[in-house]
Amino acid sequence: MGGYFKVETDSLGRMLKDLHDGQDNMRKALGAMKETGPKSMGAEALDNACDEFHDSWDNAIKKIADGTQAIEEKLKQVKQNYESLEHSLRDAFAKNAK
Repeated sequence: MGGYFKVETDSLGRMLKDLHDGQDNMRKALGAMKETGPKSMGAEALDNACDEFHDSWDNAIKKIADGTQAIEEKLKQVKQNYESLEHSLRDAFAKNAK
């Protein structure tokens, strides 16, 4: 039965990094959009468009980033649980092999 289910904890680790990087990038992009304006772009119309975009997406991006953070925290626990189980099983088999 053990051949039917396999958890790649290294893959979980990579997924955790991707989730973390994704939420970090979303927050940085939102912050960068807030800073964009006539001082950096030179056009009031563009500044107004950036403000409107920022206002309309601010809450949504925060919710996505917060949700991603919550998933990341749960996935860390899942990864730790699988690693702990793997170590316990390996130790139990090694003990019984003696």
